[in-house]
Amino acid sequence: MNIFIEGLIKEIISGINLRFQNSEYLLGKENEKMLKDTLYKELVKPSSEQSRTPTQIVNEFLQEEFNQSFAFTPANFGEKAHQLIMEWGMQKAKDISEQ
Repeated sequence: MNIFIEGLIKEIISGINLRFQNSEYLLGKENEKMLKDTLYKELVKPSSEQSRTPTQIVNEFLQEEFNQSFAFTPANFGEKAHQLIMEWGMQKAKDISEQ
């Protein structure tokens, strides 16, 4: 699943950078690395121990970094990221139901 998570994170970061292209915000390399690490740390946990969705993690991170409220949804990160987030959610639900 780590390869899946790495791909998911890559697509999320790409989607944020795309959305920020025509805005006053810039994620930057340092923030990008911190966000990747934050996402990875949460998403590699067993499903039952994950307390936030990828979208929640991103919105909270961006709010802390920019002192601005963000309301990204999975669709805001692009079609590929949206699909991967939905797959992540379905896998999490399956994992939890099997426990």
